[in-house]
Amino acid sequence: MRIAVLGLGEAGSLIASGLVAQGADVIGFDPADPKSSSVPLAKSAEEAIAGADIVLSINSASVSIRVAEHAAQHLKPGALFCDLNTGTPSLKARLSGLFPEGSFVDVAVMKPVPGSAEKVPMSVSGAGASKLIKQLEGLDLNLSYVSEVPGEAAARKLLRSIFAKGMAAVVIDYLWAAKEMGLEKWALEEVMAEFDSSNRQTVQRYLSGTAKHAKRRSVEMSDVVAMLSELGYDSTMVGPIELTLNRVIHSKKIPFAD
Repeated sequence: MRIAVLGLGEAGSLIASGLVAQGADVIGFDPADPKSSSVPLAKSAEEAIAGADIVLSINSASVSIRVAEHAAQHLKPGALFCDLNTGTPSLKARLSGLFPEGSFVDVAVMKPVPGSAEKVPMSVSGAGASKLIKQLEGLDLNLSYVSEVPGEAAARKLLRSIFAKGMAAVVIDYLWAAKEMGLEKWALEEVMAEFDSSNRQTVQRYLSGTAKHAKRRSVEMSDVVAMLSELGYDSTMVGPIELTLNRVIHSKKIPFAD
């Protein structure tokens, strides 16, 4: 079984080299023509695609349609085309329509690719999802089956981004505000301590505590606004926090809150 990796940027190179390290037969291609690569390189995308049983496209949403259209012309019968690029569910459904029934897999990389790339969690959906998991079961991969509907894996990734990117944005805004007050070192330690002590019960406390005390917390955020205004700091996150609390106050239910 041969695996073609189209796109040898940071993520593609790590995933490809991780597969090679496990003994997989991997061929890579990148139009940028990498000067050094730990995986064998094809001379063209056509060469990589035509000889592969599994094709992994790891580029970007901006070129995913073009890559898929090209791959569809050269994919051999029975082979799988797997799109690992970030994209909307509707984009994944569109890509699926380019391939024969059962040939497309929507693969969502759920966390940043670490140094040990083969262990990064990936959710898979689409008509070829089950086949992909079966073909790769001999490798130490972290694949989770979602459904046969292309786009349902992508939807999970994008939904998770609200949490992951939103949390990062709150921390950054918090540290920017702290810097205006000369408290950035103290503020960073507070964040570190909060993360060190967090667990499942912390999440429940956030949900239930906000549901119970939304009005009081909204008043507190008004004090935050006043303080930051006096500093001349224009927060990027306080407004959305106030809006969320106001929706809770006006009976917008919080899922799973006590």
